[in-house]
Amino acid sequence: CVLSKKGGAISLGKLERECLMRSGESKPPLRFPSTGKLVSIYGGGLSSITCAFELAKKRYGVKMVFEGDIPGGRLLSLPEEVLPEEILVKVWDVLEKTGAIRSSGVDPLKKGLQEGEVAYIGVDDPLWSDSLAVEDVDPVTYETSAKGVFGGGFVRNGKHSPVWEAADGKRAANSIDRFLQGASLTSGREREISLETKLFTPLDDVPSLPPSNDLVEEARRCIGCECRYCVRECVFLGKYKGYPKTYAREIYNNFAIVQGSRTANKKINSCALCGLCEILCPNDFPMAELCRSAREQMVDKDIMPPSVHEFALLDMDHANSPWAAGWRPGKRATRAVFFPGCQLGAAMPDQTQKLIEHLYGLFEGDMGLLLGCCGAPAWWSGRKKSVEEVVGNIGKTLESEGNPILILACSSCDEVFSKFLPHVPRVSVWQILLEKGLPDGKTQKSPLALHDPCTTRLNGDWQAAVRQILQTLGQEFEELDFGRERTRCCGYGGLQVMADPDLAKDGVRRRLSESENDFLAYCAMCRESLAGSGKRVLHLLDLLFPLPFEAGSTGFSKRQWNRKRLREKLLGPCGLSREPWEGLVITVPEDVREKLEERHILDSDIMYTLWQAQESGMFLISPEDTRLASSRRGNVTFWVEYRPEEDSFFIINAWSHRMTVELMS
Repeated sequence: CVLSKKGGAISLGKLERECLMRSGESKPPLRFPSTGKLVSIYGGGLSSITCAFELAKKRYGVKMVFEGDIPGGRLLSLPEEVLPEEILVKVWDVLEKTGAIRSSGVDPLKKGLQEGEVAYIGVDDPLWSDSLAVEDVDPVTYETSAKGVFGGGFVRNGKHSPVWEAADGKRAANSIDRFLQGASLTSGREREISLETKLFTPLDDVPSLPPSNDLVEEARRCIGCECRYCVRECVFLGKYKGYPKTYAREIYNNFAIVQGSRTANKKINSCALCGLCEILCPNDFPMAELCRSAREQMVDKDIMPPSVHEFALLDMDHANSPWAAGWRPGKRATRAVFFPGCQLGAAMPDQTQKLIEHLYGLFEGDMGLLLGCCGAPAWWSGRKKSVEEVVGNIGKTLESEGNPILILACSSCDEVFSKFLPHVPRVSVWQILLEKGLPDGKTQKSPLALHDPCTTRLNGDWQAAVRQILQTLGQEFEELDFGRERTRCCGYGGLQVMADPDLAKDGVRRRLSESENDFLAYCAMCRESLAGSGKRVLHLLDLLFPLPFEAGSTGFSKRQWNRKRLREKLLGPCGLSREPWEGLVITVPEDVREKLEERHILDSDIMYTLWQAQESGMFLISPEDTRLASSRRGNVTFWVEYRPEEDSFFIINAWSHRMTVELMS
C-alpha cells in the first residue's frame, strides 16, 4: 500500500473482515453437471480451498483431503477475533454445495496417482507442509516433477501470505483445467505471474495520517490508487473524465466508423498539443502526438470538419499574403535572418519595429528580414502538405542566401522549423540580444510571474536566455510551480481555442490562478491569450522597448491590420490595389467587439457585407430604421445589423453560419 509512505498502510485485513461480517448470506452457487473428471485436493488451507472452488466452478469433481471437520489448514490456528471459525464452517458449506466431497488419503507423491487422477497439494496445511518445497514446482504452471500433480501455498520471504496462498490455488486450478483439456500449460500466461505494477500514484497532495481504529475513518483514508496525474493537471484530459488509454481507444474507434457520427472529433481537436501529459506521465504516454497524428489522418481521409480550423488557416494565409509577408536581404551581406513570426508584429507592431531596428544595428545592416507565418496552424490542424508548402517557400529564400542563421522570436516557429528545416541553424532572438547587446529597457516595480510557452518545454536555451535577460535588467520575477518543462499551455496551442473556446478559457483561468502577480510572457500569442482574461500580462518587449501599456488582447481584426501596416513600414507597399470596401468606416461598440471576437468575424467581413449591400441595394430595414445585410465569403455567410451614419456605419450586431440561403421562386 502506497500509504505506507504517508502515515501507514490501509488496514485492509480489518476492513475486509468487517465487510465479511456485515454481509448477508450469499446465494448458493449453481451446481452444473460434472465433466466426469476428478481432481484430488490434498490439504485444507486457503490455497486448497481456492483451488477446489475454482475447479468446481469449471464442473470438475473435487475430492478434498484434510483433517478435522472443516477445512482451514493454517487458518485454523488464527485467533477467533481474526478469523471466526464460523466463517470456515460457511466456506465448507459452500464447497459442499458445489459438489465437493471429503475423503481421507495419503500423499500422492508416495503412493502414486490412480489412472486419470489429477492432484493438488496445498502445503499451507500443516499436515502436508513437508510434501513439497517451492523449488519443486514450476513457477508458472505449479506442476511438480510428477505428471498431473500440482502444488502451491508456499511460504514467501519467510512468512505465510494469504494473498499468495489464494493466488497459488487459483493459478494451479487454471493449470489443472488446461492439463485435463490437453492444452498447453504455459501459452499466454505471461501476465498471470506476479508483475511489478506500472501504476504511478501521486502522493504530493495526500495528507500523512496514521491508521485509525474507527473502520469508517480508516476506509476514508483509502485514496483509490490511480495515476491520472496528467488528467489532474490538464484541462483537456480532465474535461472528458477519462484517461489516455481510454482516449486512445476512442480515437481508434473514431476511424473505424463506416456510417454514423464520429463522436471523438471534438475531443481529437481540443488537445492543445502542448506535451505536458508526456512530461508528467511516468510511462511517457504522448497524448499530444496521438491527437496531432489523428488530425492528420482525418485530413487525409477527408473526415476533418472544415469549420474547426478554417479561421486560423485563413489567418495564416493572410500572414503569408503579399499584404503582410515579404523579404529584405542584408545591406552588404546576409549574415543572419530575423523571422519574427506572424503574431509578434501583429500584436505589438511598434515594439517589433524597434526590435528589428535594434537587431539591424547589432548586425551593422547585414541582417535579412523575413515576414510571414511558419505554418504552425497547418501543422497543428493536421495539414502536413500545407505546412510543407509554407516551409518550403521559406527554405528557398534562406537557401538563396546560403542558409544563414535564422533568428526567431516565436518558439512555435522554432518547433516547426526543427521538424521541416532541420539543416538551417536557428537561435532565439533572446540569445542574440544577450550575446550582442540589450537595449536599456525599463523594469516593473513589482515581481512578474514568468510564463514559459509550451513550445519551449524542452528548449532550455530559450528559457535560460529569458531569465538571464530579466536578471540583467534587474527585473524581479516569480518562477511558477508549473514552469519550464512543466509549463502549461495558454490555450492557443494546437488551435485549442478554435475547437473548444470554453476549454481554452478554463486553461487560461487555471494558469492565471497560479499567481497573484502580473504575468510576463515572451510569446506573442501567449500574451494575447492570457491578456484576454482581463489580467495584466506583459510581453518581454514591454520591458525591452517600453511604450504606454495597453491592457487586453489586440484582437483578430487589429492584428491583421497591424501586419499590413508593419509590412508597409518595413518593406514598403506590396504593390496591390486596395479592395473597394476597405475605405468604409465602421464604429464597433466594445460589447459588440467581444461578440465579433468570439464569433470569429473580422472587420473586413463586416465591411465587405456593408459594401455589397450598398452596391446591390439588397438589405432589410426595420421599423427602428436599423438595417440588416448579408454576404457570402468563402464557406461562411455573414449577417450584419447596423445603422448608417453620416460618414460611417454603426454596428449593432453580427453573426455568421455555414449554410447557404437561397430564395426559392
